[in-house]
Amino acid sequence: MIRLLSLSTAVCLLFLSSCVSPAKLRKEVVYFNEGLDTAKLNQYKLVEPIIQKGDLLQINIASRSSSANQLFSQNYSGASTGSGASSSSGSGGGVGASGYLVDITTGDIKLPLLGIIHADGMTKLELEREIVKRASEYLKEDPIVNIRYQNFRVTFHGLVGKPGEVTSTSERLTFLDALALAGGIAPGGDLKTILIIREQNGKRSMQTVDLTKGDFFQSPNYYLKQNDIVYVKPTDRQLKVTDQTTQRTLQYVSFGLSLVNIIIVLSSIFR
Repeated sequence: MIRLLSLSTAVCLLFLSSCVSPAKLRKEVVYFNEGLDTAKLNQYKLVEPIIQKGDLLQINIASRSSSANQLFSQNYSGASTGSGASSSSGSGGGVGASGYLVDITTGDIKLPLLGIIHADGMTKLELEREIVKRASEYLKEDPIVNIRYQNFRVTFHGLVGKPGEVTSTSERLTFLDALALAGGIAPGGDLKTILIIREQNGKRSMQTVDLTKGDFFQSPNYYLKQNDIVYVKPTDRQLKVTDQTTQRTLQYVSFGLSLVNIIIVLSSIFR
């Protein structure tokens, strides 16, 4: 009777120790459950992305003059290939709608009629101004220049619904939008220490994001940058569950093998 009582007590303690309070669980799995200040949600600073080596740019040049439009339309068409990362052969600059590749070595783009421009490190506005300056040599009226990214992408790894690349037709890609395209945080994913790996201006930085905190909306990482890598690691609880599952599987396999050996031994004895 005493042994049975002790066993029952041990089972109860094990059950209680494995339970998690709703308040603690809420802090681990609910987005923005702490410090959400709705008064600050309408205040944000949008930082324009910096053009980097390997970016694929769609560049359109137009003018009010029909003859000028004809001059540039052969090389700077208004066609768009959409959000996909269209391939552009060569080390610097495709042609027309295929986009213009920022050389991965020099950071230059080669533009018909306008020559070579060092685009790496520029914003789109700065590059547009430089193109306007050069195109003005051919045009009587100020040209109209429009630049868009064709390969704005981020990559998700770890515990998300759909690991892999997420592409966007807009460089204003929020972390939450990209996460939704990646299938959201999978069960067992750690919301508190999501890692962002970013390469910019020849330097690599690593930062963490806590999606349980409301101040994330004022974070500089609210908007992702092109070529960001996001990693969602498992929580300590998930690692323990995985480890326990592995141990149970090994125990079952070991038990099964032992049972097979016993059957073989007994069958050899009673032949």
